[in-house]
Amino acid sequence: MRIFSKLAIAFVFVSSTQAFGQSDDFQYQDGVDFETLARPVAVQDPSKIEVAEVFWYGCIHCFNLEPRLDEFASILPDDVNLVKVPAMWAGAMELHARLYFASVALGINEEVHWPVFQAMNEERNPLSSEGAILDLIENLGQDRAAFQRALNSFGVTSQVTRARSAAAAYGIRGTPEMIVNGKYRISTSMTGSQEKMLLVTAALVDRERQMAENQ
Repeated sequence: MRIFSKLAIAFVFVSSTQAFGQSDDFQYQDGVDFETLARPVAVQDPSKIEVAEVFWYGCIHCFNLEPRLDEFASILPDDVNLVKVPAMWAGAMELHARLYFASVALGINEEVHWPVFQAMNEERNPLSSEGAILDLIENLGQDRAAFQRALNSFGVTSQVTRARSAAAAYGIRGTPEMIVNGKYRISTSMTGSQEKMLLVTAALVDRERQMAENQ
């Protein structure tokens, strides 16, 4: 069972709901609460406003954000597309990115995603080898052979390459970080808390919508 602050989630739920569709003047500062990227990065679905979370399964801050992000995702308007981008800069992070994309490709991400976070952050299992990952997948009642094929498939390799390129283009400095519509980067080092990071994200989504409507 996930352990997290119900009060914090309630705060984000109510505040973010208020942020979406807000009519007041934009209250956050570029360079203070968020950063505008020097060059916009292409989004996966141009018909929607993209919110991308850059994460790593071994990051305790990502682990703590995940329940809040689940609640945040449940209130996103229909014109918003939430995507996850695995970070890769050292050690077994590429292997963990492959794990994520393989679970998505097989349609079992909902069954696998949180247990992987738990394995790395609560059980101190680094999942530093393919064998360790396959053992976990099998223990979760999933098909070991099918997962191994997906893990090493061309499709997953292509997604890993795209994710690495995207994270580099975002100028990621840590995890977790949020990217709105390929234009704005938000991190807790700027906002001071995960709750405010989500509030700034919601406000930027609303600003993107208003800008599109005014064009």
